[in-house]
Amino acid sequence: MTYDPMDDRAPAFSHSALHVFGLLARRGGTMRIGPLLDAARLPPDALAEAVNELAERCWVKIAWRNPRRRLPPGLPERFRAVDRVTTTGLGKWRYPVTWPE
Repeated sequence: MTYDPMDDRAPAFSHSALHVFGLLARRGGTMRIGPLLDAARLPPDALAEAVNELAERCWVKIAWRNPRRRLPPGLPERFRAVDRVTTTGLGKWRYPVTWPE
């Protein structure tokens, strides 16, 4: 998702993005990608879109690692290089007052 910074306001967050951020916030602000995928109960593509949406707005940071030789069971190939997703100070500050339209 991209938006023009010259616009008065950015597009609303998706429900999936707010759901994922809520999971992170309730679990201490950081989760490894496997447990996040299990807890979110979203398809892998939807989870990736939600995390990308949050990262684009600087609400989360993605910690990368060198690709693993073996993936944990049930983890899709697209998440091979992701270690964990962590909330940022901006995300923690804005989340309580942000609601989908």
